Amino acid sequence: MKVLSIVRHAKAERPEGFPSDFVRPLTQRGHKDAARLGALLTDLEPTVDCILSSPAARAAQTADRLASELGCANGVTWDDTIYLASADTLLELLRRAPEEAQHIVLIGHNPGLEELAAGLCSGAPDNSVLTLITATVAHFDLDITRWNQLRWGAGQLKLLVAAKLLK
Repeated sequence: MKVLSIVRHAKAERPEGFPSDFVRPLTQRGHKDAARLGALLTDLEPTVDCILSSPAARAAQTADRLASELGCANGVTWDDTIYLASADTLLELLRRAPEEAQHIVLIGHNPGLEELAAGLCSGAPDNSVLTLITATVAHFDLDITRWNQLRWGAGQLKLLVAAKLLK
């Protein structure tokens, strides 16, 4: 069995005043929420051994905070394809994950992450059954032994929580 934690980036600054969506940083609350998510993830089993993240500023800052909280020795793997990716793209990315990884944290953006989470639960990414507000983690046990076996419907949702509920 493999384990996946899907994390939507923490609260970001509003787009006004920034040259592009890609460079929007976290707000002060976003930094606090990212730390809360990191603390939550440290309690999950198995231990996180791989973090994949969008390089967009708000996702990158979330990923850096999680890696720090988790003491993740391997750091973060940045992947440009995660930024604004579709659920299908994210599924393909995970299918190519390192086989030695048992628990992956994927950090990115909606609507792709929300559709990925829904598809893992319900069997199709257009069966939207979950809402991922900013700084939310959806934690899954996956009915697979190798990442290349990942498919729609292979996930059992074990935890869905927003950082704002962890105060």
